[in-house]
Amino acid sequence: MRSIVALVLGGALGLLGCGGDSGSAGGGSGGSGADEPTITMVAWEATADCTRNTRSDVVVTVTAIGSGTLVYSGSVFGCDNPIDAAVSTISCPNVALYQGSVVVTDAGGNASTPVAFDIDVCETGSCTTDPDTCTR
Repeated sequence: MRSIVALVLGGALGLLGCGGDSGSAGGGSGGSGADEPTITMVAWEATADCTRNTRSDVVVTVTAIGSGTLVYSGSVFGCDNPIDAAVSTISCPNVALYQGSVVVTDAGGNASTPVAFDIDVCETGSCTTDPDTCTR
């Protein structure tokens, strides 16, 4: 009898899973079983000839982990052009601190946690999410 109970309980645990489900109410990510993508780093590089109060380009690089094709979506407030690829070029007027945000989505519709970052005038820099050195 003890063996039958152990088999039934073992089978139930195997079907339900054991441990956490990443905290999502309702049971997960819609059946794909894939984890959501994760942004690990955002980096930005001002052009060498960047000057305060003069518009210039900034190259933004987003490093992300995820399965399949990833779609990048973000912007930097006050700057032109979207962040729409792993490497995107935006154009900023270089008069203030610029706040940006980016999200990565996989083919299954799973989205990363948004990552916020600040770009200062003519600054080259980066931030990571583990440990979290990004802003806000």
